[in-house]
Amino acid sequence: MSLTNGYLKSTERIMFVDENDFIKKYRGLKKYCPRAYKYLIFEIMNKHNYSDKVGKYEIELPTDERFKMVYGQIKLIYTRTSKAIVLEDIKPSDILEDGYMYLLNTYKGVPYRNEKDKFKIDMAMNLVGYC
Repeated sequence: MSLTNGYLKSTERIMFVDENDFIKKYRGLKKYCPRAYKYLIFEIMNKHNYSDKVGKYEIELPTDERFKMVYGQIKLIYTRTSKAIVLEDIKPSDILEDGYMYLLNTYKGVPYRNEKDKFKIDMAMNLVGYC
């Protein structure tokens, strides 16, 4: 599976720390956070919005407020080298991997895995007053 489809300069390459793990999270993102997925595909990959300096970076992807309150901000973590971009991870990893493996139910508009997640959703909604 190619995530780049020729969007990079000919001298640059996309590499992965663990390609299988990354693709699982990528597909979970597609299913449960389509806005973040579209931003990743069309803004980051397509327009090549990576930093030009060598180093490790995080890009915050658009995240629904309810999802953010329960699981945290969705982030793409990558490392830039002189000739390549190494895609490392998409955070929060747990929910994205589980979303790839299983069909998750939703509660108050947020996907959840178990009763602990359901409790976190209730707590977050009560704090903000979404009820």
